[in-house]
Amino acid sequence: MILDKGICTVYATENSAEAGKMPVDRLTQKHQSWYGELSFETSPAYPTEYREDVETSSRIRILQNRAVTSRDIVIFTDQTVSPADAEQYEITRAYHGIDEDSGEPITDLTIRRILV
Repeated sequence: MILDKGICTVYATENSAEAGKMPVDRLTQKHQSWYGELSFETSPAYPTEYREDVETSSRIRILQNRAVTSRDIVIFTDQTVSPADAEQYEITRAYHGIDEDSGEPITDLTIRRILV
């Protein structure tokens, strides 16, 4: 697969609040890579009997970095705004494997948009 859709940056989050204060997430850059979009389908999840949630906003493929895990944040850097103002996506699933076409090591990310 050709990774030519754009560049994305993966950030780790850490709590930078003083002890006893409300949590304040600080983003620390972890990885930057070209990405490609993968096809996906949204299927409803039912956390309770009558409530339906759809968790997936997109699936993307990046160059492999095994340090990228769920709960990290993805920001697409083709946007011209600062990371604090950009749309943020939470990684809900990271798959580390090999690209079927090229044999290159890749990481597939399932992401969901964080609504502020």
